[in-house]
Amino acid sequence: MSNTAPAISCLGGGLARTGRRIGRVIGAIELALQVRRERRVLLGMDDRMLKDLGLNGSAYAEASRPFWDVPVNRLRP
Repeated sequence: MSNTAPAISCLGGGLARTGRRIGRVIGAIELALQVRRERRVLLGMDDRMLKDLGLNGSAYAEASRPFWDVPVNRLRP
């Protein structure tokens, strides 16, 4: 019986790590999808609106980036 206690505690720690990893993956996917929605909004803006944001020439280039290409400043530490 005493040999099973360490195995059970290792299993619990492994499950906790796995849960944290899954949480980070889900968070990364949610962030990527949010950035994708924001980029699609850029495509719907007219030139005047883009100029107000300072994005008049770069909006299409930004909006055409793949959804997983998240800017570094949006990543959580």
